[in-house]
Amino acid sequence: MDNRRKYCRIETCLPLKLFFADTDFITDTINISSGGVYCRVDSYVPLMTKFRIIMFVPIAGKKSHKVECEGIVVRTEPENPSADVKNYNIAIFFSRMKKSDRAKVTDYVKKTVQNNPSWN
Repeated sequence: MDNRRKYCRIETCLPLKLFFADTDFITDTINISSGGVYCRVDSYVPLMTKFRIIMFVPIAGKKSHKVECEGIVVRTEPENPSADVKNYNIAIFFSRMKKSDRAKVTDYVKKTVQNNPSWN
């Protein structure tokens, strides 16, 4: 874990839906922590854009848990600046999330790290 980060972050691919006004993205996570998510979208998203987010977090021995929350874009960067078609990687800070949902995300991240000793 990077010592500058408040939350442990893992690379994982979870289904993710982002909604803003009349725009929505269906994508997957690149990585996730209890504090936010990093993902790829197919068009530019300005900093400070507020999204409504729906994602599905795996729960051991059960179906995935649906998490609905809000987030704010804190970083936008082109995936490949020299490419003709631009995809963007965006970092989203979870600005509003139920405590029980944050606990599910935290538990998923911790269990994933525990099951992958090379990440410690």
